[in-house]
Amino acid sequence: MVYKGKIKTSKKRRVCRFSGCEQILSVYNPEVYCHVHQQFAMMQIASAPLIAR
Repeated sequence: MVYKGKIKTSKKRRVCRFSGCEQILSVYNPEVYCHVHQQFAMMQIASAPLIAR
């Protein structure tokens, strides 16, 4: 299969948002965390208390 469309890329030199991590993210990685910290970030979000409305 040949892909003829333009591949979406992100800004160059983005750094993982995890505290203390200085990993530079690939332009092809749309996430804000590196692969190592992506799971940690998801666990923090999942364990955060829900706000009652």
